Amino acid sequence: MLKRILAPLVLACALLALAGCTGQTAQEGADSTSVSSGGNDAASSSDGSPAASEASDGKSIVVYFSATGTTEGVAEKIAAATDSDLYEIIPADPYTTEDLNYNDNLSRTSVEMADESARPAIGSDPMDLSGYSTVYLGYPIWWGEAPRIMSTFVESTDLSSMTIVPFCTSGGSSIGDSAKTLEQQAGTGIWTPGGRLSGSASDDDIAAFVERNR
Repeated sequence: MLKRILAPLVLACALLALAGCTGQTAQEGADSTSVSSGGNDAASSSDGSPAASEASDGKSIVVYFSATGTTEGVAEKIAAATDSDLYEIIPADPYTTEDLNYNDNLSRTSVEMADESARPAIGSDPMDLSGYSTVYLGYPIWWGEAPRIMSTFVESTDLSSMTIVPFCTSGGSSIGDSAKTLEQQAGTGIWTPGGRLSGSASDDDIAAFVERNR
């Protein structure tokens, strides 16, 4: 008789214990999900903006000015080799063949390069570089220097916290002090030595240049 009374009680206690364990397991699962979500949230700052580790995610861009297409060709090769975005600095007043007559002291480029304060206007849409960590900066060499429109760009663009890799194209002139001048005008950014690249640079030439400036 006693066994018949105790048996249902034992069964009921066992069922209650099992339900309690099941409930605790479900709660632990919910807590685990919350911790994982919290880990993801940790990648954002208190104001909801991406943390510095995410903002500097290694994205790169090739920014270039090209009057004749030579620098453009090299810029495209660098972009392909580094999986970078491309941005062309387009003059508000495009250069004509007559403007590029280096033998004419009165040509537009001759006058601009003789005037250190010249700052040709940029006509392309403004570029927000805040999402990039590396900027490949390309231009031709005019009279041993970077074209004045490059000064316009670096003086009007925030390059802070970015690595700047300058590259130039020319018929034979080296990069010289052109990159140093741009670095001084920019006043910010981490500038690598950069260098000159031929308009006919091979894929191996591009790869070696990129590796030297990492």
